Amino acid sequence: MQVPQNSPEFLSLLQKSGLLTSDQIRHALMQLQLPDSISAHDCAAAFVAARIITPFQAERIIEGRYRGLVIGSWRIREMLGFGGMGCVYIADAPGAPEKVALKVLAGHHAVDNGMLTRLHLEARAGMKLRHPGIIQTRQLESTGAVHFLVMQLVRGISLHELVALQGPQAPDVVCDFGMQVAEALHYAHLEGVIHRDIKPANFLIEPDGRIYVLDFGLAMLQDNAEDEFTLSMVFGHDCLGTPDYIAPEQSVDSRSIDARADVYSLGATLFVALTGRVPFPQKSTKAKLEVRRTQAPRRVTDVNPEIPQEISDVIFRAMARDPNDRYANAREMADALRPFARRKPVSFDFRRLITLRAKQAKAKLEQAERRSSGPRSSITGNADWLRNIGSEAAFVAPSTPAARSWSPTAADAEKAAQRPKSSLSPDDPTPTPEQLSRVKQETESVSADAGAAAAAAAAPAAPAAPAAPQKKQTDREKKNRVTVSASAETPDLEQTDWSIVGTDFRGARALHVRRYTIGTSPAADLRLEGQGVDSQHGLLTWKDPFWEYKHLSEKCGTWYDSKPVNGSVTLQHDGLLQLGETAQLSLRHRHPQQLYPPRTINWSEGLKNLAFVVVLVTMVTVTAAAAVSLLRPDLLPESVQQRLLQNSGSQN
Repeated sequence: MQVPQNSPEFLSLLQKSGLLTSDQIRHALMQLQLPDSISAHDCAAAFVAARIITPFQAERIIEGRYRGLVIGSWRIREMLGFGGMGCVYIADAPGAPEKVALKVLAGHHAVDNGMLTRLHLEARAGMKLRHPGIIQTRQLESTGAVHFLVMQLVRGISLHELVALQGPQAPDVVCDFGMQVAEALHYAHLEGVIHRDIKPANFLIEPDGRIYVLDFGLAMLQDNAEDEFTLSMVFGHDCLGTPDYIAPEQSVDSRSIDARADVYSLGATLFVALTGRVPFPQKSTKAKLEVRRTQAPRRVTDVNPEIPQEISDVIFRAMARDPNDRYANAREMADALRPFARRKPVSFDFRRLITLRAKQAKAKLEQAERRSSGPRSSITGNADWLRNIGSEAAFVAPSTPAARSWSPTAADAEKAAQRPKSSLSPDDPTPTPEQLSRVKQETESVSADAGAAAAAAAAPAAPAAPAAPQKKQTDREKKNRVTVSASAETPDLEQTDWSIVGTDFRGARALHVRRYTIGTSPAADLRLEGQGVDSQHGLLTWKDPFWEYKHLSEKCGTWYDSKPVNGSVTLQHDGLLQLGETAQLSLRHRHPQQLYPPRTINWSEGLKNLAFVVVLVTMVTVTAAAAVSLLRPDLLPESVQQRLLQNSGSQN
């Protein structure tokens, strides 16, 4: 990594980044009249002060990380957010009428069918839906190595962040949020889109109180069987959603649901917004999922008796365990909330909020380096970046230092709205030297590890970083098949001793991940071309220390070692798996003797067992003979009978 020390080196990297051409840099130098002897930091500060580049861009180049600041035709201005799929940036382009949000898929997800499918689903839903309460997706783009969405930019705070920083919200404000979201969801449902991941983290709120729904990466769309199959194969069809908000029927089969599942999740979201606590306070994910299938949620008034009973009744009905007992659609729920709703301004400092998000992104990256993310799961993260770990204290109370530090007054918000604008950077105020120093102090520990790492992962010219070593999946994780994680990934196997060979592969292919879909579909991980092979033929899953094959096709057969496979079968080393008429696969282990160690004879233990048997047989024989002599003496030999008679006579 080339870290610039003086202004020529800084300007060289600035040109390499693609943010400015050599002519633009030359024109800026003529305008700024900078001496050649200044340091790279002073040069960067001057460019930021003139609003030619942003503080984020300057920090990236100062650290030598100049790649990834231009993606396609878009120039990255600053990091907006960070999640399991990758980073979201504020970006602009020459000639573009406005700034946009770029959602960039992380580099290590570029060949991940599950994450690519989620990105495509989000793009398809976002481009299909045109509602003022839904974040719009303008287009899905790719540079080959980088996949990203161009989205509507909303400078807002998520409902989760709002509750985490400022505590439970006023009932009339929460009802207004719920009414707006319900209207947007009803529109989406009429268009054939069910969100399936409604939660506080997926709502953005603007200062005027308007709220937007985002993140349709787990949405169920009509006439979208292939993407739905890919999600089912990669994540499982039984549990798409987030544990604290998922509807009971959705936790059983996420494909056999309707719009009322989103109504349930919206009710759970409003419960959290009103109380700062989740409806079901069980600690484990498994317990959260099981209890909602068997019990009704507690009422809002049980947590906070000051909330009006009518509002509590609306949420309780929305979260009915039986879908038939809920509101028939989201419009009915909106109408039920309308009498109690009141629009109010929401106070927050967007600039400080971005800095806080970046710090939390850094913490997540450091945590990911220390431990594995666990098995791939369709259960999405709880967005719990400010949570107190505990069953009841789900969010930061308004009296905490975090809330006091990040909740500005209305006067602060008004001052921020009156900051001067500029033709070069209409959203960035002219910073003073003191502000530049403070920005540097706030961001230098963040950009290097969070924004820079994520942007570098998305850079077209930069190779994807190797995944961190993953720990073995625990028995509990295997059983539950769910984890609360922001990224929801399937870790690579710790070893690659297994490989697969077959008629449709050239040579052996190492098996690196825990699950492979098999079929003729382009979305399949192991794509076959044999006759009689279904597009969705089977699933290969790692079951330490062997692999398990599950047959999925209803019209094409599978045989293992000449025996038909109707359900699942454990694959042994060098066993022959035939799919259809001609496709043949075989799994091979590099050290098969480790799988089948030779059995050794323990002679000492064997002798002990033999002696025990001899003693036991002797005792049984003696006991049987004594019984016969007492009960049936006529069965004994004549010589023995005469001896017994003589003994009996002598005793008399």
